[in-house]
Amino acid sequence: SVRLCASWSYESTKMTRIVSFSRSGLDLGALHCAMLAAFSDYIVPLQPDADTFKAALSSRGFDPEASFVAVDDDEVIGFWNVATRNTTRYLIGSGTRIEHRGRGLASRLGKAAIRAAENAGIESFWLEVIEGNAGAERLYRKMGFDVTRRLDCYRLDHPSPDLSSCKLSDFGTVVNVIQSSSTWEPTWQNATGTISGLQLTSILHEKGGAIVGAGGLVHQIAASEPSALEDLLAAAATVGSLTLVNVDSADNALCSLVQKLGAHRFIVQSEMRLSLPNVS
Repeated sequence: SVRLCASWSYESTKMTRIVSFSRSGLDLGALHCAMLAAFSDYIVPLQPDADTFKAALSSRGFDPEASFVAVDDDEVIGFWNVATRNTTRYLIGSGTRIEHRGRGLASRLGKAAIRAAENAGIESFWLEVIEGNAGAERLYRKMGFDVTRRLDCYRLDHPSPDLSSCKLSDFGTVVNVIQSSSTWEPTWQNATGTISGLQLTSILHEKGGAIVGAGGLVHQIAASEPSALEDLLAAAATVGSLTLVNVDSADNALCSLVQKLGAHRFIVQSEMRLSLPNVS
């Protein structure tokens, strides 16, 4: 009886393939289904439709060769979706279907992705983990990731757009102003290389600050004076509310302002980095 049980367990483990997505023979539809299943009990509800899912992967630089999936009987049961930019890689998202958890798949997928990054000459691997997801943070730390900073996410009701001290501008000009005014770098999903292909609204302030966003989502903002920050937020609020994702918590001016304006901080994340080579 014991031998039969051990044999079944071995065969079940052997059936699961850990393979790069590019070599899996599966399409983005299979990956989307796995993502919906894996995130069905996530801390933050995340159930995008197929088009939204594909657009998010594309904008963040999804790399099929750098991404890894766990496959059972031609079904994706776990995944590490990874992006590549120069000598840096980023974990777009990872997950395991509920019924397949507890088998060590997340660890196997992560180690496979990290080894592939090393083999490709990647210098660093980045990710974010939501505060409260203790299991994921423990796993990332075990793999060698360290926390680099804390990130805050806010929702701000701001129903009175005001462009009196601002003007629309082009993306390149606004990004240059933000880079010269900001004291911190945006995370991967808000980085210039990620958002450059999106349909964006770019606004300059007469005092030198700037903001860029789309559909109520603020990607980048910076100004030397809090009053200019407030004007820029008002100018961007064309849909009645704003969402600011991954604001560096060390930016006291911006964080204090949005809290003063009544913003709700709905997520706190830790940004983590692994310097390669360093596989545990």
